[in-house]
Amino acid sequence: MVIKHDSPQSNNIYVNPDVDDIELNRETAERDGAFIPETDSTGYRIREEPYGTKRPIRVVLMGAGASTLNFLKKAEEQMQNLKITVYEKNHDVGGTWLENRYPGCACDIPSVNYQFSWKIKLWTHFYSYSPEIWQYLKAISDENDFINKYIKLRHQLEQAAWDSEAGVWKFKVKSLQTGEVFDDEAEFFINAGGVLNNFKWPDIPGLRSFRGKLMHSAAYEEGYPLEGKKVAVIGAGSSGVQIVAKVSKIASHIYHWIRSPIWITAGFAQTWAGKDGANFKYTEEQLKYLEDHPEKYLEYRKQIENELNQRFKFIIKGSQEAKDAREFSYKQMARHLKDDPRLVEKIIPKNFNPGCRRPTPAPGYLEALVAPNATIFTDAIGHITEKGFVDHEGKEHECDVIICATGFDTTWRPRFPLLNGAGVDLRDFWAKEVVSYLSIGIPTYPNHFTFCGPYGPLGHGSFMPLIERWTQYMFDVIVKAQVENVKSFTPRLDLSKQFLQHADLFLQRTAWTSACRSWFKQGKIDGQAAIYPGSRLHFLHLLERPRYEDFEMEYWDANRYAFLGNGFDTREFDGRDITMYLGLMDGEDRQPDYDEDLINKLAGWSVGM
Repeated sequence: MVIKHDSPQSNNIYVNPDVDDIELNRETAERDGAFIPETDSTGYRIREEPYGTKRPIRVVLMGAGASTLNFLKKAEEQMQNLKITVYEKNHDVGGTWLENRYPGCACDIPSVNYQFSWKIKLWTHFYSYSPEIWQYLKAISDENDFINKYIKLRHQLEQAAWDSEAGVWKFKVKSLQTGEVFDDEAEFFINAGGVLNNFKWPDIPGLRSFRGKLMHSAAYEEGYPLEGKKVAVIGAGSSGVQIVAKVSKIASHIYHWIRSPIWITAGFAQTWAGKDGANFKYTEEQLKYLEDHPEKYLEYRKQIENELNQRFKFIIKGSQEAKDAREFSYKQMARHLKDDPRLVEKIIPKNFNPGCRRPTPAPGYLEALVAPNATIFTDAIGHITEKGFVDHEGKEHECDVIICATGFDTTWRPRFPLLNGAGVDLRDFWAKEVVSYLSIGIPTYPNHFTFCGPYGPLGHGSFMPLIERWTQYMFDVIVKAQVENVKSFTPRLDLSKQFLQHADLFLQRTAWTSACRSWFKQGKIDGQAAIYPGSRLHFLHLLERPRYEDFEMEYWDANRYAFLGNGFDTREFDGRDITMYLGLMDGEDRQPDYDEDLINKLAGWSVGM
């Protein structure tokens, strides 16, 4: 390697060296850097900063639910030079647990496993109800002052478009308080809006003519009195079964429709639940034991998580676990339905196994179907009237309240224009087929991540460990962009389609592609099953670190190694241990306070050598 210098001038020290300079310790050109070139012949210039310097980057997140709260907490602990803004359409944080307050609304995951690894608490119930989960998330926000720091409530994204030249996402944002629409921009755009967030009303003639109380489960008027009322519940999904189980106990009469066969089984980790998988309230003795024995609380959580992870086996068609689950669930359902011939025939599935759609803990639901105050329909509703509804036989029924538990828009398409650098709207890109990159990215859409996008592990287990893994993955990419001056990361379309090919073939092995209606498949029997082709452990392994070879990467620097900087590392200046490779003292990565007396004991001169 030849080091090139600027051409020497006639009066250059190299032409007429003064030998006295070295002897008298005077400055010289070669020794003291007077003639070090600032650029090479191409104009390339050394960046005068140490390797590891993180350039400022701005991130915009959409939504302030559990995913964003974890992102904010971990960003404060791990990230530098990262400016974050969160736009949340609601009046407070909490996402789905703020919005969903219908009677009986609870998580299908045991409470002790539906929490972050860094925020462990004692819960009142085995399956927590919506208000308690929301309080948990709200406490995280309040304790860390996230709203004042990062979150703009009552703000909604109206448009997001990638500017290829500027290397930023440009947004149109609407204040839902003032109606003002303003512009914003950021290098990274993260969708933390959740999977189920855009509820839909049923397409039933006359729905708006009803003069009683009409509500949707996802926009429920919390506390509305139902005691002694005639209540119609439309929809037999996760929300519907929980509502019926709860309201049946207080309403004078329940009308309910189950148009398709469904498996109603106990929730996740039923071994640890109450009788027949029922929810239960922890006793004071149990809570005290967990509080006093944190190591046993960890073991308790691990045993439950172990059972959750084992459930993937019964999703596989033809497995012994699938057969056992089907036989157990059939007997349990028939028993709770009191062997009612019509309901057993119409409701219990014959051509698909449990797990085809995500199970929901709703103890008491099957019992409510055969209760004296219930009328159950297995045919489509006729139409809605001012006083109630007309059934499939033309008979009118009066009721006081209609609750529509009719689910969400699960097409994955955003509610607003989301444009890539070529101006392609994601709503059009996904019009016929959803193509994602490992659930976290979208091919042809740079610097854009999603918490649990299409083909994520939706079918079993807690989202919390997944949220933590998605977050760390995003951090890894953002740090690489900061340190190496990467302009954009775009998941490759060809590799995303190869992943889709693998997933679609594998999913034929699972109950998820069986002939049931589920939100996994956009509410269709034969919809695209955009779910991860493997277990949660399989997914967590895959996302341990980004596969940068799967991205098209564009850099701001013409020389990709410009990030190497001035030859020093940031560690040499920021207070971290500069001998970390020998191990850390006290377990902390900081420059140690060395024992000044150690040299008197171990130096050679101290022992007379």
